[in-house]
Amino acid sequence: MTGQLCIDAITQGIVKVGFRVILHVFFREIKTSGVDQVPANGPCIFIVGPHSNQFVDGMVFYSYTVRRTYSVMAAVSYKKPVIGHIGQVLRAIPVVRPQDIMKSGTGHVLYDPMDPYRVRGVGTMFTQELMPRDTVVFVGCKLQVIKVVSDTEMEIAYTLDTREDALAGCKSNVPCVFKIAPHVDQTPVYEEVHNYLDNNQCIVIFPEGGSHDRTEMLPLKAGFAVMALGAVAENPSLDLKIIPVGLNYFHPDQFRSRAVVSYGQPISVSHEDAEMFKRGGRDKHEAVMRLLDQSDEAFKGVTISAPDDDTLCIIRAACRLRESDHHTPLSIEQIVQHNRDFAKGWNQLRSDPQLQALSRRVKLYNETLSFFDIKDHQVEKLNIPQMTAARLLVQRLTKLLVVSGVCAPAYIANLPLMWITQYISKMKQREALAGSMVKVAAKDVLATWKVLVAAFAVPSLYLLYAGIYVFYFAKNRIFLSPKAKILKISNLFALQLILQYGFLRLGDAGRDLYKSTKPLFLALRNPKAGEILQSMRSNLAKDITTFVSQHTNIFPTFDENIENINESPITRETSPTLSIVTTTSADSQGLCDTPNPDKFDLDMYKEQKPESSFPIKNETEHSI
Repeated sequence: MTGQLCIDAITQGIVKVGFRVILHVFFREIKTSGVDQVPANGPCIFIVGPHSNQFVDGMVFYSYTVRRTYSVMAAVSYKKPVIGHIGQVLRAIPVVRPQDIMKSGTGHVLYDPMDPYRVRGVGTMFTQELMPRDTVVFVGCKLQVIKVVSDTEMEIAYTLDTREDALAGCKSNVPCVFKIAPHVDQTPVYEEVHNYLDNNQCIVIFPEGGSHDRTEMLPLKAGFAVMALGAVAENPSLDLKIIPVGLNYFHPDQFRSRAVVSYGQPISVSHEDAEMFKRGGRDKHEAVMRLLDQSDEAFKGVTISAPDDDTLCIIRAACRLRESDHHTPLSIEQIVQHNRDFAKGWNQLRSDPQLQALSRRVKLYNETLSFFDIKDHQVEKLNIPQMTAARLLVQRLTKLLVVSGVCAPAYIANLPLMWITQYISKMKQREALAGSMVKVAAKDVLATWKVLVAAFAVPSLYLLYAGIYVFYFAKNRIFLSPKAKILKISNLFALQLILQYGFLRLGDAGRDLYKSTKPLFLALRNPKAGEILQSMRSNLAKDITTFVSQHTNIFPTFDENIENINESPITRETSPTLSIVTTTSADSQGLCDTPNPDKFDLDMYKEQKPESSFPIKNETEHSI
């Protein structure tokens, strides 16, 4: 076993280096926080979420984890080329998921809410297609079979999804098509996991069961809880920890975006719960549910959750406005932690009339920013004299012109690469959306396919360019032997990689320069717009801060957040911008992006008076 562990350490180290190189190119910055909470020794189960970036999530976790880990991987992915080969090298544990072997059932089913534990069929063959413990899926509902009565009747254990919107179709008593997810015996998987844990190794699992692009985490699957309780039940001396890991992305599908990996407080697997699990029956169910509830609560400390995109956008905007009132510059991990704590309090008070009015004002502020095509952090830069704005604009446009001229050849050379990655990733997005019941727009697959395609397209394209140059050079200048041609192609290939990386870094600086010109254009074109935006921003920041101070039992104070974050060791992997411009990138600090009209009518603002102070009496006092 010791020899195998040494081999695993070497192979995982090599793969980790490869992952880091790829992520260093794709992401502009990746940071980790809470690493000190990971035990240096002993068995651990890392539960990672939200699973919002498909295979890139695994790359990010493996690259920045501080322990050697073995992944529980979907068998359907384990069998895929490239991804499956990497899983085999990392000695991942393949698990067959019921949704991966789901099949369509014959006929249609009827569900009567008045008889909730019985499902009837029309033209069905239940006795031939169903077995006890199988799951029937229809109209957004998942129902577990406990008994097959006849070809047209079955009994179910309980409704797994009792949301009213999911059951709406069932209540109509209209025959529905259905699918069957066979029960899978996972005993071999549990035994393999227990073997690793008994040897003080670490297991990583994505407990949502599959990737998605929702703003809230999916319900946690019970598999990891069964693994943990089963391991402790078999080996009472095991001091097993479950560690929640939050993957927080800024625009996860976009090239050169940012990410933060947050480790949460470890959960100790209780020996009392393990004993209950061992007894089986209701005790086993209660022990599993208790551990699931603890894990779900722990995830709230490392992830940002909201019911929809609009709410998440408003929460992030409100959080940033509150930060600006404190006049404390924040790092990326502090922004994530602050958003996380702020979102928890915001969700608890979502029905508060004052908070709802604030939400409407923040949304209107976001829409106003989109009209001017600027980001929130750029509003502070609007209050400058026109002559100063003109001078800065000329300077930055000159720099931007130089950077653009230098990067233009690299951009043109990479056009085939950009086209093919965009085309294939969009195609895979459509396929994923068509085959999923939980994805909203299937954006979770975009980054994965961009990385996979680029991993093959980049070396192919650069080798092609090197080969074309060498053969052209040999044809028109001097004769080169085959060995010399190969050496020449290799050197040119390596040179292209170095140059392209330099152009990539220079391109980051160019993007920052371009973004920094927008508030300068606005300051020249419409100084009054800057005054209006600053007034809106100042009033909102004060009112949000006042609202938070009235609910200190729910919202942690700003200083508490900063102190907690600063106490946690932070590591980073960055692709820093060249020091051509001093403005901060808008990627992690901007609000929600929307289309920009060419013109914005200021007539509605001309008679606008300063907004009233907090507390809010009614919405009309704050309408813009």
